[in-house]
Amino acid sequence: MLEEEHPDYATSLNNLAVFYNAQGNAKKAEPLYLEALSIRKKNLGEEHPDYAISLNNLADLYSNQGKMVKAEFLYLEALSIFKKVLGEEHPDYATFLDNLAVFYNPGKC
Repeated sequence: MLEEEHPDYATSLNNLAVFYNAQGNAKKAEPLYLEALSIRKKNLGEEHPDYAISLNNLADLYSNQGKMVKAEFLYLEALSIFKKVLGEEHPDYATFLDNLAVFYNPGKC
């Protein structure tokens, strides 16, 4: 059984939040994203790719809610982490660039 501070527990929280977000249930998704983010920050650090994924997912939620300033900040922070940790040639960096492009130009990408 995993403890509530274990990184795998954070992954489960994140996955459940993704599910709720896909259903349009931001009220259930946001606290799960925030808890996963907190656990990952505490256990993995702010330069870990999983922490960046949590930032990106929370940005998606905020973007869907029209909270564009919050969303942009989180998208850019996640992108910065991936660039620093994995480099610009990594496929995940390209995915995060694409997410930012869609954010800036919804419906056009």
